[in-house]
Amino acid sequence: MDTLTAEPDSNSLPKQKFFQLNPNLKERRLGFFFMTIFLGILIVYLFYDGWLYEWIELGYGGANQHWDFNVFGDMQWEIVGDHAEYDSTNNLHNLVYTCYWTATIAYLALITGNSWLKQGAIGTMAFPVMSLFSTINPIEASNIFTLEIFHYHSFIIQIMYDLTHICGAFMGVYIFYTACKKGEEIDIKKITPTILFTWLLFFITRLALQKWPFWAPENRIGLISTNQINNMPFFLYGFEYILVVAILYFINFGTKAIVKRIKNPKVQTLVPFAFFIVLTVVMIFVGLIELQTIPIEYFHQY
Repeated sequence: MDTLTAEPDSNSLPKQKFFQLNPNLKERRLGFFFMTIFLGILIVYLFYDGWLYEWIELGYGGANQHWDFNVFGDMQWEIVGDHAEYDSTNNLHNLVYTCYWTATIAYLALITGNSWLKQGAIGTMAFPVMSLFSTINPIEASNIFTLEIFHYHSFIIQIMYDLTHICGAFMGVYIFYTACKKGEEIDIKKITPTILFTWLLFFITRLALQKWPFWAPENRIGLISTNQINNMPFFLYGFEYILVVAILYFINFGTKAIVKRIKNPKVQTLVPFAFFIVLTVVMIFVGLIELQTIPIEYFHQY
């Protein structure tokens, strides 16, 4: 029998190398499928210029709505008073989007079968799921009861965000479900590197997307993705992110404790969603989730 078609229990396998291919063919194929999607998203981010708010007003005919190969030269912006204004835009900045990289860890986990990557995907599943909940309406997260959301989700860049969130959420849920089926618990030690990696991404975001020095009061306005949900002031030199780390550990510790009392893997998989829903609603209402809004007049048309 072809050994690639077998799907052995990972607990019975010898210790594998970090980048060894997953012997579970189903998971490996799933990982390559999602990797292909994310490489496609990468191509759009590299070569398509266009922002959601400009598109709403001007459609694809706006000055910044086009494909080109000017990867690093397009983004021209400056701080004017209390806001940022844009002479030209691109979407290269989306490559520091947290959900993109936590999803990358998830598809690599499926490709390799590596337990550290799988636990990391489980530990940061909150990012794509809560982002998906928060950006159902990309314009105003608190208002989801309008058919206009379908209009907003028809823009190519918004579709890329949606794919990132949906695929990331699906992979996280799938990995968590398969872990529950095998009786595997959330490993706090193994989720920690990925959680701390997201903190590093937060710093990289500030370095890449804000004027230097990024901690100066006049430079706190960052060139953040139009769908970033961390559009909050950088006021403690990056240590404000400790709140996000605490929330992630709260979700994972709580999920681990509750799952122990449940035997059905499908019900176990629903446990973190209770945390995600409650936290998303609470954080939106207290202002900890704030979608960036950019008025059309801040986009210069040439």
